[in-house]
Amino acid sequence: MPMNIDAFSGETLSLSFTCKDSDGDPVNLTGYTARASVRTTPTATAVALNLSPTIPTPANGIVLVNVSDEATAAIAAGIYYWDLVLDTPAGSVIYIAGGTIKFRTLVTRTA
Repeated sequence: MPMNIDAFSGETLSLSFTCKDSDGDPVNLTGYTARASVRTTPTATAVALNLSPTIPTPANGIVLVNVSDEATAAIAAGIYYWDLVLDTPAGSVIYIAGGTIKFRTLVTRTA
């Protein structure tokens, strides 16, 4: 299921994803790595924005995305595509979330 995001160029972007098993318990993500990026089209070669996800406490199953306001300020207003995947210790790739991300221009800015 797609997860579409509305964001503003020039704002700090913070997202949190909790990975749970079929019983609703957090999945232990020890040994996993997370990857997430934003592109102009799903098949574009160039990455418009690296979301640099982290797994700070693997046992709680939470993946965090924190992108600075300086990094999002470099993104032109428009609709982009994003997704988040996990690389497992066994070498598999698991899709966690993705969809479109619409960047808008902030009206209030520094001088």
